Amino acid sequence: MAALPRGMEHISREELYTSLPTRIHYLKTYLDFGEEDVLALVQGQPYFKMIMPGVVEMVYRKLLQCDLTARVFRSRDSRSEVDPEVWPEQNSTAIQNRKIFLRWYFTKLTSDPSSMEYWEYLDKVGYMHTGRGRRNPLHVDYVFMGACLGNIQDSITEAILSQPKLNLQKKIAIVRAVGKVIWIQNDLLARWHCSDGEEYRTDRSEPAPESMEAHDTFNVTRKPSLPALSSASSDERSIRSSGSGKTSLGRSIEEIEQPLSARSILRNSSVCPFSGLVLDEQRADSPRPPRRELVNLRVRPQAIRQRSGGPKLNIVDGKTVCKEKLGSSPFGISTDIGKAL
Repeated sequence: MAALPRGMEHISREELYTSLPTRIHYLKTYLDFGEEDVLALVQGQPYFKMIMPGVVEMVYRKLLQCDLTARVFRSRDSRSEVDPEVWPEQNSTAIQNRKIFLRWYFTKLTSDPSSMEYWEYLDKVGYMHTGRGRRNPLHVDYVFMGACLGNIQDSITEAILSQPKLNLQKKIAIVRAVGKVIWIQNDLLARWHCSDGEEYRTDRSEPAPESMEAHDTFNVTRKPSLPALSSASSDERSIRSSGSGKTSLGRSIEEIEQPLSARSILRNSSVCPFSGLVLDEQRADSPRPPRRELVNLRVRPQAIRQRSGGPKLNIVDGKTVCKEKLGSSPFGISTDIGKAL
């Protein structure tokens, strides 16, 4: 067998279908996805947040235009042709809940893709729409998933190109980066929907079923809550790895699994949603005195009590004087040293 020509890389077909890192490496290499694309996605995040609500509205408007896709919100299976008793509507509570999850997916899709966890998330999105990895199975045909991705890409492209504050070079960079990411996501959908590489199916590692609910665009039976939107699985992994029964933040598994709705977070704004700690308990005393103590010298001419670890000062006739006055040359160096130089 002849050796590979110079510059040609070997890719194992079996690993392409059984190893996610190998597949991602191949796709990124083929699409020339590099550091400039990562930088474009990071720099474009403020604009992604700006256009997110409009993109989400357009996506669900499209999904509800056709009975084939609208039916999935009730049947959870696009292969079913039984019409529901009540069709979902754009402003219904169920669809509004689904929009929250789509906004979360959109945020993840346009975040920093430099870690492998990013691509594992996109792979789970494809896996959980095949009726596997969930207690309540969901099956959506690949044609609908691909069309939805195409609509998302078209909406993002139009919105970014219409931004007046972006120059043409940045617009091109952001649009290209988003296009590459979406096409990799499209391939990860096909990875679980298509039969290519079926002979390696038994060797293919399937994503862990934990936290699958957060990737569901068609599920209307589960109400969104803040722990589902955050990475609960990472906390569970932290508990298992430490062996102490608690995460690095000191939370037990019972505290992690305890439901905490976004509404309760808003009512109690002093609770940190990431650590579960009260913010007042985390604040350190300010090392600086209040501003009024510094400027209102006529009212309080006495010495100001400093809270920092520096020298304590006195205010005398509007001037700052150290409590312990040092000599002009505390190190015994001649004051005429400047003249000697």
